Amino acid sequence: MRKPSPKALIILAHPDVDKGSIANKIIIESVKTIKEVEVRDITKLYPSFNIDVQVEQSALMAADVVIFQYPFHWYSIPGILKEWLDKVFLHGFAYGSGGDKLQGKEFVISTTVGGPENSYQASGHNNFTMNDFFKPLQQTMNLAGMRFNTPLVSHDMVYIPGVDHKDKKTELEIRATAHGDKLLHFINQILSSNVSQII
Repeated sequence: MRKPSPKALIILAHPDVDKGSIANKIIIESVKTIKEVEVRDITKLYPSFNIDVQVEQSALMAADVVIFQYPFHWYSIPGILKEWLDKVFLHGFAYGSGGDKLQGKEFVISTTVGGPENSYQASGHNNFTMNDFFKPLQQTMNLAGMRFNTPLVSHDMVYIPGVDHKDKKTELEIRATAHGDKLLHFINQILSSNVSQII
C-alpha cells in the first residue's frame, strides 16, 4: 500500500485572523500556496471551545509536520490553543501507555510578538528570552516524541490604526512576508526530506 504524500498541518490560533491580524493573515496566505498544507483555524472551528477530539487527532496523525501559528499572548499561547492541547494531546494518544501516535513528527512554533526583540532577554523589559517562554511547549513535544525545531519568531508585529504611522504598517507587512517565506522554506524542506525517505 502506497504511503500518502507528506503533509503539513497548521494549527492556527488567532481571535480573528481576517480582521484582527495583518501579520498572521499574510503568513497563512503565503503557506497556502503549498497544496500539501492543511490550515485549521481552531478559533473559527470551535468558537465555543468545544473541540472535536477525534477530528483533531486524525488531522495530526495524517501530518508529517505540525506547526502552531499564533500571536504571542501574555508570554504564552492563546486560550483556544491551550484548550486544544488539553483536549487533544491525551494519555494513550500523545503520551503514556500506547501514546505513540505523534512520535517522529516534526514540530515548529511560528509566532508573532508585539514587543521588540531586545526586550526579551535577561536584562530586558520582559526579563526572559523567548526560548524560556517556549519551554513548556518544547517539553510537551518531547513527551509526545515529536521533533522540536527552532521556533520562527517575528517581533514588533503590532500596528494600531489611528495611533501608529502608516509606515509602521508597511514595515510590519514586510516583516510578515519575510516570516511567511521562512515558514514556507521550512515546510518545503521538511516535506522534500520526507519524500526522499519514502522513496
